[in-house]
Amino acid sequence: MGSVSTRWDKYPKKELDEMWEGVLLCQFHDCLPGTAIGMCYDDSDKVYANVFGIGSTLLRDIYSVLKISDNDNPTESENLVALNTLGWPRKEVLTTNGKDFIANGTGTLIAAQGFTPTETKPLVTVQEVSEGIFVLENSHFTVTVESGTITSLLDRRAANREVLAPGNGRANQFVIFDDKPIYWQAWDVEVFHLETREEVRGGRTSVLEASPLRVSVVTETRISEVSSVRTVISLAAVVDESASAGVGVECTAEVDWHETMKFLKVEFPVDVRHHEASYDTQFGVIRRPTHYNTSWDMAKFEVCCHKYADLSEYGYGVSILNDSKYGFATVGNTMRLSLLRSSKAPDDNADMGRHTIRWAILPHRGPLGPETVRAAYEFNNPLKVVSASADSPLLQAGSGAEGGAAGGFPVALTGDENLVLDTVKRGEDDEDVGDGELPVRGGRSVIVRVYESLGGRGRGRVATKWAVKSVYKTNLLEDDEEEVRVENGGFEVDLGPFQLQTYRLQLVD
Repeated sequence: MGSVSTRWDKYPKKELDEMWEGVLLCQFHDCLPGTAIGMCYDDSDKVYANVFGIGSTLLRDIYSVLKISDNDNPTESENLVALNTLGWPRKEVLTTNGKDFIANGTGTLIAAQGFTPTETKPLVTVQEVSEGIFVLENSHFTVTVESGTITSLLDRRAANREVLAPGNGRANQFVIFDDKPIYWQAWDVEVFHLETREEVRGGRTSVLEASPLRVSVVTETRISEVSSVRTVISLAAVVDESASAGVGVECTAEVDWHETMKFLKVEFPVDVRHHEASYDTQFGVIRRPTHYNTSWDMAKFEVCCHKYADLSEYGYGVSILNDSKYGFATVGNTMRLSLLRSSKAPDDNADMGRHTIRWAILPHRGPLGPETVRAAYEFNNPLKVVSASADSPLLQAGSGAEGGAAGGFPVALTGDENLVLDTVKRGEDDEDVGDGELPVRGGRSVIVRVYESLGGRGRGRVATKWAVKSVYKTNLLEDDEEEVRVENGGFEVDLGPFQLQTYRLQLVD
């Protein structure tokens, strides 16, 4: 955006490639899954530090070009905006340096305004109804918390439907298992480890935050003599009642982990039944059984999961969002997120130390839909409060928010909500981007990648504020395959189930 909007003198191709190649190196097995020797992680720590260092420098340069700046101590008198890196409007509560704001609008920069409660009824509340039992409530949910676990979750939008399973169902319940595979400690997890399940008893809970826009309770829990976890359960005010999924119950766990051959997980028994659960993967969804009817069903006792897992029946479902974990299991109506292991070979220090892990419980009406997909993206791409100069290129498009200035994202996707605008980047073969090892293409181009996220068909339109000469469908190597008709600064998109399509926008010189 900086190089296109402002004719940045030098597109940082070399720096971006160094970052990307460093990340790819660290995502190779055995580094990524934790099955390498300890010295490997000494090296990968240095690679990641270099990646973050380059990224921080580039971000400062980009902010300077786009005339925005970090704001770690914002005040309402400043020209505050929230930096939105997703391609759809957002209206939500965000907190920075202990201050709450409501971000509301469309585009890259959306208005961020302070909030002064004026209504008789608060938007969100927390109270201790009896000793050690707390109730958090907003216009969508009533959440009861005891000893760090959620003992009741009522969906007020669905006639106070109880989301949790009957019979003393407790969500946010930490459980620990013996993790002693037959052969390969760091590689294998055996199904028989499930027979060693033991609940972690929660500690004492207290109110941590009670602001007009967000409430939270905190629980300090001893996992064992050597490990502990500090859990924060939060509920934000609902500032967008039109959102079909609404605001979920957010949880943050700060784990100090020093176990030996143990496996820590967190459970969510829900009052939903279906023979399959859905799991987010790159550019789509995979579905796996929730039963052990056959040996091949049992072999799927833990499955891969990226940003969310979902269990839905006709008319209702529950999604579990997370920001950093990739193992999940759903058996019957119990959803279980895998958190930490403690294998001792080949690296006896694997997973040891402090970890911060975030997840959220998101009940929703209807089956798995675009609201979960978008909520998962938003959970993993939080808004960031920044200050913007009045002449910022990102503000030149005019107002895109209620009650404040905002800037439109230069590329926008409208149409069916199961379509996701995933990638906007410069063309690899552009003359000001290419590294000289391959033939370059004259002029400047932008790559746009769109995919269908839920296994159906989707139609939409991609519009851009840049002057576009032509548009081409390409393969993943960005080789032109078919020219696409451009009308009024945009073009039509028509995708099949889970289809991923890349487009190259050739800009006017």
